[in-house]
Amino acid sequence: MTAWSAHLSTLFTELPPLERPAAAAARGFTLCETWWPPAPDPMDWARAVRRAGMRAAAVNADGGDLPAGERGYCNDPDRTGEAVAAAVAAAGVAVAAGGSAVNLLVGRVRPGEPLGARLDVAAQAVRAAADAVAAVGGRLVVEHLNAVDVDGPLLPTPAAAAAFVDRVAHPAVTVLFDAYHAAMAGLDPVFALDDVAGRIGHVQFADHPGRGAPGTGRLDLEAITRRLGELGYDGPVGLEFLPGGPTPAALAALPR
Repeated sequence: MTAWSAHLSTLFTELPPLERPAAAAARGFTLCETWWPPAPDPMDWARAVRRAGMRAAAVNADGGDLPAGERGYCNDPDRTGEAVAAAVAAAGVAVAAGGSAVNLLVGRVRPGEPLGARLDVAAQAVRAAADAVAAVGGRLVVEHLNAVDVDGPLLPTPAAAAAFVDRVAHPAVTVLFDAYHAAMAGLDPVFALDDVAGRIGHVQFADHPGRGAPGTGRLDLEAITRRLGELGYDGPVGLEFLPGGPTPAALAALPR
């Protein structure tokens, strides 16, 4: 049976951030996740999650200046220490909220620089971050991002993320498979799951096109979860969709 995780950066946004865990719990969720916790003290978010009787399925590490286009900075050799510190900070929040997974974005392609060299720098940073988060009970997942919404992601497909995880070669590093990003890359998420078989540490879903709720686009969520089970993945599926209105109404189409 699929365990759904409410992504509290996209769901229940009609409520203040620290009220969202309780709202998700009231709708039957036991797992939640977030981009960098929306509170002056991130531990306030972790405490709100635990008060609601929930656990954190994943927490994003700081990804840099997102409005300016940054999507992580593991590929910058001058910021390796910063990337490790960001991962450790996120792991502290995740563990305090009863979880372990940290989504560490690896960065974008740098024009004029060899891709292999950037991947090597990023892999070294992720390996160092993995050592550090494992010491506090955490683990890392690395996410592929599509090249339509993001200019020049270092990992533009699930296959690229799987190859990168193999390059890192650390037991605390796996792939975050995102069905929406796979579809935006022109792939069928059901078949793209085979590219990450044996390396999946977390899954996220939004329908495509539109990044909306299940049933608003063309993706078959039930087929995706069925294939995940066939591949041996029994972890949560994070619902990172834009509800387009009050969240409870958007959850109505969720497979039971």
